[in-house]
Amino acid sequence: MANSMIPYSFIPGTKAKAGEVNANFIALADIIEANRQTAAGDIEDVNEVLKTKADKTELINEHTILETDTDLNDYKTKGAYVFISKYKPKNIPKGGAGLLVVTGHKDSLIKQIWFCTEDNPEIFTRNFTASKWTDWRSVCGIEKKAQIGYLQLPNGIIMQWGSNVGSVVTYPVAFTTIAAPVFSKIGWGSSYERSDTGIAIHSLTGFSVGSGGVFNNMHWIALGY
Repeated sequence: MANSMIPYSFIPGTKAKAGEVNANFIALADIIEANRQTAAGDIEDVNEVLKTKADKTELINEHTILETDTDLNDYKTKGAYVFISKYKPKNIPKGGAGLLVVTGHKDSLIKQIWFCTEDNPEIFTRNFTASKWTDWRSVCGIEKKAQIGYLQLPNGIIMQWGSNVGSVVTYPVAFTTIAAPVFSKIGWGSSYERSDTGIAIHSLTGFSVGSGGVFNNMHWIALGY
């Protein structure tokens, strides 16, 4: 079954065609590139704000927020605003400190760009339109770099993986609509064929592998949303 983002999904217990798996990875690469271009556009918006100020030091200093009980929902005037953790504002997307850049116009669309100032910083954006704020969206994606990890893109596409794991897999992040796992078994015996191994149970939260041959462990990857 195909969808608008990932061209192929797979039926549990059946072999995946190499061409279809490759097509899924190519589609994922295209999505990542599109998100990279979106992030570049947001950075251009920041540069436009900075160009309107001749003195960049003044831009930062005059908007350093040293007040309690502030709310990012109230910041709709163009400029840059520095928040320290002591004065953490309401409706912050992540962390306790950061830089807020506001651009746009009240009569059309106002954009907020939030730069986290933590060890693993992220950039978030949202818009004020039709008299309300949209949800914060990370332009970097959310990731976990580990033996069992994932990369969650801003548009909802998720890539997950595991290395040297057993026959039962629980996804770090549950998919909501489609999950397309592929695995590679480690272990082989001369009296068995590799085709005796396949996905026995498959859901949006994980899958399990059944094998009549030698099964030591496996590597796996799953795409979906």
